[in-house]
Amino acid sequence: MKHFKHLLFLSILCSLVLFTNCGKDSDDPVPNDPAADVAIGDTYQGGIIFYILKDNDNGYVAGEVHGLIAAPEDQTTNAEAEWGIAGMAEWGCYETKVSGADGTAIGTGAQNTLDILTGCSEDIIAAKLCADYEITIDGITYDDWFLPSKMELNLLYIKKETVGGFAESWYYSSSQDNNISAWYHNFIDGIQGKVLKNIKRSVRAIRSF
Repeated sequence: MKHFKHLLFLSILCSLVLFTNCGKDSDDPVPNDPAADVAIGDTYQGGIIFYILKDNDNGYVAGEVHGLIAAPEDQTTNAEAEWGIAGMAEWGCYETKVSGADGTAIGTGAQNTLDILTGCSEDIIAAKLCADYEITIDGITYDDWFLPSKMELNLLYIKKETVGGFAESWYYSSSQDNNISAWYHNFIDGIQGKVLKNIKRSVRAIRSF
């Protein structure tokens, strides 16, 4: 009888374990993933989350939480103020078609930035300001920032009030148009356009998590 009760207890215990796990969706965030409970507007890994990747986004992984983080401040130069806005930078390499650096979609900003740094040796330019930026939080240094692509910059504009700290200015994307122009985003009225690469614009770095 004792042996029977022991087997019955084990059977009930196993049934409870199976019942507990059967309702879990395979697409739910991984419980041990530090990013599982984050949300847009949270301060996280050196900045502020402004976008969570969705299905069909580059870099989306089912069951995991990934997204984009904005630096908490603009990246600036020591240049004199232009249009009353200090520290604006050129896109760089005017009249030169940088190989690559033409991605516009979510998930292309990092590669664009690498392409710019590889194909443009000018020093104080938007992409380099982002790549050189780093911030240390609780002993961890985050130094993998990049200049957002055209679409990533649009997402940042949509959440500009959540992120905060933006100037009433035009911000550069890493998306090149041709040898003389690149895409920018007007953070005053939301309009995207093309501008000559030797015109100075504001810069805000982002990173992926």
